[in-house]
Amino acid sequence: MMKNWKKLATTDVLKGRIFKYCKVKSQSPDGTKTGDFDQIKFSNWVNIIPLTADKNVIMVKQYRHGTEKVTLEIPGGAVEMGEEDLVAATRELLEETGFAGVKTRLIGTVDANPAFQTNTCKTYLVEDCTKVSDQSLDYFEEIEVVEIPLQQINGLIKDGTISHSLVIAAFYFLL
Repeated sequence: MMKNWKKLATTDVLKGRIFKYCKVKSQSPDGTKTGDFDQIKFSNWVNIIPLTADKNVIMVKQYRHGTEKVTLEIPGGAVEMGEEDLVAATRELLEETGFAGVKTRLIGTVDANPAFQTNTCKTYLVEDCTKVSDQSLDYFEEIEVVEIPLQQINGLIKDGTISHSLVIAAFYFLL
């Protein structure tokens, strides 16, 4: 039976604006192997699939510095320290799009990248969304809000228009 490795020590190497990079010394369950492993600590994340009454998905286009291109995604972001996931999801939806919904429920959770990241990403479905305010973006955020019919989502994933892995995972939970 597979067992967890024992953590022997953690050394902070670098603290960035949105993450902390650590070296973790761990030992195999039978004690025969010990090694240093990279670990990146992030806050947990939330993704939101906002649906209008007529089954359009409220999506966002934004430039991503990692891939250096504009992506088509669902709203989402980091859960702030001490904040509940549901509160973060509601906040992120409103801030990024100006939309709010009537009914919200958790539809799935994934480990963002369990090979070296510590965080999870929870996906919430928000139904009967309507525009209730203007966007309230962070200083560096530039987000264009678009409505996409739900029935077009699979095609946009298949043709690579939607390429963000956590967004694809979110739609897996929905569809």
